[in-house]
Amino acid sequence: MIRPTRTSGGVAALALALAAVAFLVANPAAALAAGTLALFLLWRGWRFERDLVVAAASLVVTREVDRTILRQGTAATVRVRADLVVPPGLKVQVRDLPPAVAVGDAPLSPPGKTATYTVRLMAPGETAFGGAVLSASDAFFSRELACRRSDLPHLRVFPAGTTEDGRGTGSGAGDAEVDRRTALGGQGIRGFRPYQTGDDPGRIDWKVSARRDAYYVRQPAGLEGGSPLIVVDLPARTGDPAAFARFSMAISGAVEGAINSRDGCSLLVVAGGDVVRFLPRTEDIREALAALGGLSPLEPRTPLYRAPGPAVLAGRGRTNGRGAGPEEKTYLARFASVISVFAKQSPVQFAAAVRAALGQADAGEVRIYSLLPAGDRSHLVQIVHQAKVRGMRVVLKAPAGSGTLPGVDAVEVL
Repeated sequence: MIRPTRTSGGVAALALALAAVAFLVANPAAALAAGTLALFLLWRGWRFERDLVVAAASLVVTREVDRTILRQGTAATVRVRADLVVPPGLKVQVRDLPPAVAVGDAPLSPPGKTATYTVRLMAPGETAFGGAVLSASDAFFSRELACRRSDLPHLRVFPAGTTEDGRGTGSGAGDAEVDRRTALGGQGIRGFRPYQTGDDPGRIDWKVSARRDAYYVRQPAGLEGGSPLIVVDLPARTGDPAAFARFSMAISGAVEGAINSRDGCSLLVVAGGDVVRFLPRTEDIREALAALGGLSPLEPRTPLYRAPGPAVLAGRGRTNGRGAGPEEKTYLARFASVISVFAKQSPVQFAAAVRAALGQADAGEVRIYSLLPAGDRSHLVQIVHQAKVRGMRVVLKAPAGSGTLPGVDAVEVL
């Protein structure tokens, strides 16, 4: 439904006032002005609706889902981009509509920009996306319009407790999900996704590929893991107390949600290059909330943590001084000699602590909660690097407009 803005509300109030004056004192000029303003508002409303129809007719939604065949309750990452013609004077943002059985909301994004969000499909069966919502406004009116025609790709969800042996690999009928056990105890098949360059050809599921007329690979449950590692990046200064309060509530909600889903979670709290607290895999909500108790902005003891390891230090020492003057070459040579001496004897304690935490957590996904303040973020880059070395998926949870980190798989707005 079309909604007036404050500008159109002011124009309407002025028209009513002029109409009242015209009625009380029989002033034709006031009546003419009131009628003119009313006609102007009607014309602006008609023009707004026409522009919105033009934008909706030109809407093209492109979605990419990391897998289209998955198990009930499994998280799926969606990347969506909306392209449309925006008439002059109209401001438009687009929000994707997840499937009706999905838990998770998509962010508003401007046309031509790719938005990434995560959903969990909670009901089995065939499902599809609900389309997209156009949130349009101009100086006088605003409206949200749902466009239902863009529903691809279709998703297939299997019940959480249903598995079938020997199907899905080219034997038997159908493309039902399987839960075959491998040499790694507890590693079953979590879902299927389209084949990508670099994937192991041995993971191609030929039965699903034949039915879908495209290569699909199996995703072992052991590679994904149901228990995430939640990383809390404490800011160095208080800043906005309300923002930190919302930050803390989001973390507590995430921990509680992970434990209530019977997956449990691990908790790693860092401040700059310091590990403040680590709680390995737990399913006790009281223990997890106790570990989160008393968290507050903390000034790190190593505020400028920028050396990711001995290999990088050694690389910095290998400088050729090309194009430098004699004095600069002398300085670079001395600098290289000093760096080369300390490179092999410079263990990165923070990286070692993060590696140990990742090993104890035994998680398939790392969720980094950070306000991403301006300044040094190299400790977060190190966490992402260590997680990717272990083949883990990394999701960054940060405020809108705060930026991102290199190497993360998805960014979600706090």
